[in-house]
Amino acid sequence: MSTSYRYKEGSSQWWCGIQVRNHRNPVAKLEVRAASGWLTLPRYEYNYFISASGAGCGSDIRITDIYGQALVDTGVSIRDRVDQPGKAQFARR
Repeated sequence: MSTSYRYKEGSSQWWCGIQVRNHRNPVAKLEVRAASGWLTLPRYEYNYFISASGAGCGSDIRITDIYGQALVDTGVSIRDRVDQPGKAQFARR
């Protein structure tokens, strides 16, 4: 089973929250592709990574686990309250 992504309710091009689901290993970092390159989003206590300005919302997503493995997914559009499948899964550690 691959990882999946869920946009938080109320997400838009001006603000978004992204949650990673079904990941095999703990996620250390989530980045989105913005106009200036990869942008690291901060994780909040409710386990969503937030783009307060909306930069990168609806674009490519790169997640990195605590072992340094990175996965990149494209085509993850802003659709709140829907789990969207990724294309891969972290290797088991």
